[in-house]
Amino acid sequence: MPPPPGESVEAPHPGDPETRAVLGEAALAVAFGAFAERGDPGGPMQTLLAALGLLAVQAGEEPDPPAEILGIAAEDDRVEAEIDRAGEALDSEFGRDADANTLTGALEARILGSAITLAGCTLPEGVEGQAAVRLRAARSLVRLAAGLVALNAVGAGAGAGAAGGEPGA
Repeated sequence: MPPPPGESVEAPHPGDPETRAVLGEAALAVAFGAFAERGDPGGPMQTLLAALGLLAVQAGEEPDPPAEILGIAAEDDRVEAEIDRAGEALDSEFGRDADANTLTGALEARILGSAITLAGCTLPEGVEGQAAVRLRAARSLVRLAAGLVALNAVGAGAGAGAAGGEPGA
């Protein structure tokens, strides 16, 4: 509704926190719509990179999503050891003949359980720093997701199904 004659309405200032929040949400909605409309496989990666950057800012750090994703390789020995432990646990629980959906479900539970343990059990309730630990856990999950999406992008030319789909399909 326009203002009554003789009255002026002050436009919101883009520096206003409420205006910035509304503009940010609108930009995200537009980006989501554009990626969804085209079925662009790059859309999830762009969203994950933005999330990594925003989580870094929230942690008081300089955002560098590519370095965070590549940082997974810097932890090779620890990651490889965890992969071996997870594989051995799956083999002993389900055997080598288990179907892909069963194994995927078990691994998803392991990932989520580890993240929740990091986020909730690292520090006792009420100890300063618990929010920072939860933020770090969230960043780890987003970093993992971005790394997996990047692996799919690299493998997309290697064969059908590399870009997604159901496990074992």
